[in-house]
Amino acid sequence: MSTSLRRDEANHRAGVVRDIRAEVDLVLSLGQEFSSHTVLRFAATPGATTFADCGGEDVTAVLNGVALPPEAIVDGRIALDDLAADNVLEVHATMRYANDGEALHKHVDASDGRTYLYAMSFLDAAPRWFTCFDQPDLKATYQFSVEVPEDDWVVRGNTPAERLGERRWRLIRSHPLSTYFVTLVAGPYAAREQHHDDIRLELLARASLAAELDRSADDLFSVTRDSFDAYHRLFGVRYPFGDYVQAFVPDFNAGAMENPGCIVLRDQVLFRGAATRAEVASRAGLVAHEMAHQWFGDLVTMRWWDDLWLNESFAEYMAHRVITDSGRADLWTDFGITRKNWGAEADQGPGSHPVAGNGADDAHSSLENFDGISYAKGASALRQLVAFMGDDVFLAGLRDYFARYEFGNATAAELLDCFTRAGADGLDAWAEQWLLTQDMDVLRAEASAIVREDPEAHPAQRPHAIEVAGLDGRGSELFRVPVLVDAGRIAVPDARPAAMLVPDAGDQTWARVRPSLPFAEWPVISQVSDVATRVVLYNAVRDGVRHAELGSASALDMVLASLPGETDPGVAATVLGVAIELSGAWHAAARRREARGRVALVAGQLLEAAGPGSDEQLSALRAWLTTTDDAEALTRLLVGQALPEGLELDQDLRWQVVRRLVMLGEDPVLINDEFARDHTSTGLVAKRGALTAVPDATSKREALNLLVAGQDLGNYELYAIGENLFLPEQDDLTADMVDDWLRGVLALAETRHGWVLPRVVKASAPLSHASSELGLALRQLAGADDLSPVLVRPISETLAKVDRIVAAQQS
Repeated sequence: MSTSLRRDEANHRAGVVRDIRAEVDLVLSLGQEFSSHTVLRFAATPGATTFADCGGEDVTAVLNGVALPPEAIVDGRIALDDLAADNVLEVHATMRYANDGEALHKHVDASDGRTYLYAMSFLDAAPRWFTCFDQPDLKATYQFSVEVPEDDWVVRGNTPAERLGERRWRLIRSHPLSTYFVTLVAGPYAAREQHHDDIRLELLARASLAAELDRSADDLFSVTRDSFDAYHRLFGVRYPFGDYVQAFVPDFNAGAMENPGCIVLRDQVLFRGAATRAEVASRAGLVAHEMAHQWFGDLVTMRWWDDLWLNESFAEYMAHRVITDSGRADLWTDFGITRKNWGAEADQGPGSHPVAGNGADDAHSSLENFDGISYAKGASALRQLVAFMGDDVFLAGLRDYFARYEFGNATAAELLDCFTRAGADGLDAWAEQWLLTQDMDVLRAEASAIVREDPEAHPAQRPHAIEVAGLDGRGSELFRVPVLVDAGRIAVPDARPAAMLVPDAGDQTWARVRPSLPFAEWPVISQVSDVATRVVLYNAVRDGVRHAELGSASALDMVLASLPGETDPGVAATVLGVAIELSGAWHAAARRREARGRVALVAGQLLEAAGPGSDEQLSALRAWLTTTDDAEALTRLLVGQALPEGLELDQDLRWQVVRRLVMLGEDPVLINDEFARDHTSTGLVAKRGALTAVPDATSKREALNLLVAGQDLGNYELYAIGENLFLPEQDDLTADMVDDWLRGVLALAETRHGWVLPRVVKASAPLSHASSELGLALRQLAGADDLSPVLVRPISETLAKVDRIVAAQQS
């Protein structure tokens, strides 16, 4: 593993190197390796010393006509001494394909054996497939030449592609790009094309997903066209990167990556089976998010990773704004019920950090802060910023920012200067309160006032522009008034008598909300008419459990009571997921079966009441398949009997049935039979998860061994193992495996890194065995001298969750 770039090293190198032009020649193969030949032409401070990054094998390097000795190439770095004013570095290397969704990733489709490649250069994976100066503020222009192993392969990248021969392609020279979003997509991909506003639009997917691509193409092209129109109108700057390719790729760790001109997205969003409107709307948000990055992050890029929010917070905010304004969906509701909870968990955990200026000293540690704070909290802060200075000033500042720093780099301070020039006032104080201070305020309602409680460890004195709603005892809204909470206690203006006051009733800020009544005296949440207010109340329930103000059993009672009356299908689907989670590890082991049965009963009732073919029907079925103990009914479904009207048991649903049946003790031969029916890459992952869920001690231990030592497994196979290893209803089978998991986590760090390692740790954590004893063991592990730095945060977060589960079980 190469040395992680330190910030002081990056600053020094940026002062030495400039005006970089790169030519990269790749010879791709069907094996495990490929050839990478890079020529870097760059200006430098004469006589200076620096280094280039190359993570290959059999590396040879020539600087200004002089071959560099082997000792100049160590730990992924090529030492460059006594530089001239103008320099040429030529590097030949053999590179290995990745199987972890980073660098140049190789996937062999289980359906047809065809090979597909794509490059993911974030965060510091670029040197694993070409030589470069790998830091965000050393942009270069790139020209790629690519030789492919088969005639029917296509090649795409950051710039338009030209076919030079049957197996030879060239990507024309690019605008200046940061290394972390340089990409390549190559293989026998299926392609669909349209044109809009002089931009060539293209969708790519594996040939085995051509039917799924066709089903989604109209919607994807429509979202893409509408989003381009919206951003051109809002930003006043045209999209500058030529073609706009969206490649749906396998094994991708993130939702998508915003590579200029060639976005890569996880191909799970090309739905194989039925999808709810909320899921389709969420995909639209993903498309709009990545497109926003073409301006926020690609046209203007952060100087260093601690300003990651300049990318993610803005893309998150703009995507939700644009999709909602289009009338396609109210995406702010989805933001409130899903994204904000993700960010809230991070902001109240051991890895909490400010939105901006988080002090990342090296590239690897920056990845830890690629979390819900940078996305959800940052976007919430921007909603407050727009309320603070006005939309006209906000947009004028952005236009100045894009014009002033196009194809370059900028800092948060430089962006705030643009807002100030556009007419904003008082931004230094606002930034200190919202961007540079971590944790969440509590907004607590009293009889006729809102009290702001600052976190003791990180007092911020944030102003909150919110709405306050007054409800009667049955949840009907009596009044709603705007309130600026800019002090410790603010009276609610024009407040009329009400049974319960709800702060932030419009879900407009970033805070922990406590209405004026204790949890036990609330009306049923679904009786509240406004969906944003219901989202705020559901999130308050989740937060109450996190802080042991509300026991997990009481919280389950509240959400199950609300579900039959919940009218927003997307919210109902999420709340069903909350109920399933609460009935599992958050319940004491002796009470889990009864709690799960209650969830299954409500899911079954919702299924019966739902309209044929509705989103409510699909979400209820999914929840019922996860929780039911009725093996006979599941078996009937699998053979096509007793299906509710309007439903088809698509392949994803079939895998849910098979997994549940084997968990209930049915013959695991069902798994291989289903894989024979669904011999695809997705089917392989489902098979791995189902095998891990088999209620057999030997199967469980084999799965743990694979998790720790399965270097040849793809990342999604590892995630499937992790998610099915310590299942809450199988705690008796896995109790003696916890110590082995603790030891195995240390071994994992020897073979896994980047995105995969922390995700596998958190996915496989033995939360079903939460106890003071497990907490003690995790504390000892967190303090171990040999603990990899990459493991510190996932272990700390697992410990925090164990402590919270124990407290919630006792509340």
